[in-house]
Amino acid sequence: MVSDSCCTLLISHNCSTLMDNRPEKCKACDENYDKVQRRPRSLTCGHTFCSQCIEKSIKKIITCPICKAEHRATALTQFPINYEIEALIKNFKGAQLTSAEALLAKSRQDRTRGISKKLWSSVEEDKSSISNLITKCEEALSQLGKYQGQVRDWKTQHHQLQDRLYDLLEQNKAVIELLEQEDASVVNMATEVEAAKKQLQTRLECLDTVNTAKEVTITISEDDQYNVEAEGWIQKCQEVFPDVNTVCTSVKVHETISNALDMMTTEVDATDASVLLENSGSTIMEKVERITRVISLKKLT
Repeated sequence: MVSDSCCTLLISHNCSTLMDNRPEKCKACDENYDKVQRRPRSLTCGHTFCSQCIEKSIKKIITCPICKAEHRATALTQFPINYEIEALIKNFKGAQLTSAEALLAKSRQDRTRGISKKLWSSVEEDKSSISNLITKCEEALSQLGKYQGQVRDWKTQHHQLQDRLYDLLEQNKAVIELLEQEDASVVNMATEVEAAKKQLQTRLECLDTVNTAKEVTITISEDDQYNVEAEGWIQKCQEVFPDVNTVCTSVKVHETISNALDMMTTEVDATDASVLLENSGSTIMEKVERITRVISLKKLT
């Protein structure tokens, strides 16, 4: 049994993996070496495994699964990269590629037998034309991708504006309620003041009809009460109106919504649009930028 301080490199396949002759594969995990996580590294005993397998056991005593030699290390870099293995793998892949290219060339020669050079030239021209069109398709797809990103950004912005407009609409409804309350208060106050005015007019008529000193004294005494009441309503009218909160809220919301509506009604006429898109050689995003710039200039004029 291996103790906690000792760790044999984990072998994910059967023992025949250790004895095979595939230099491109790690003998512990049977995965291909690469230039990133699975670079080949040599233990002190000379056997090579991938960096990932060694790193899993780096904090313990590493036992080579081939020769059982024990190795102590605290960092992966203590085991050097096996550049010979990397060069061997590179040459092996190069040989495979060369062989594949040779097979492809032979296959092409077999296919072209019986086809004249003139016809084969037409084939090459057609291939070149198709390749150019493929390149143009890729360019168009690239432009469409960029434009799609811009369109989606605009869509997001308009959704955000819509939410803000909904908020403004709710604010506008709240302002209307405030104004309705203020209107009702004004009506009530006007009713009271109008009543006080009529009472004063009645008292004024009474003064025109007095005939004796006693009547004058009584009428003036009664008038004092009505005068105080009327003055109270007049003073209250000045104190209560206008309601500062109602006026401020109404003005602010009105200006905000008016400005928003003014911006929403900004348009570019058909003549402008046709001029903007005259140059068919421009990319989609260049046209978008030109349209945006013209609209911005129109706002300033």
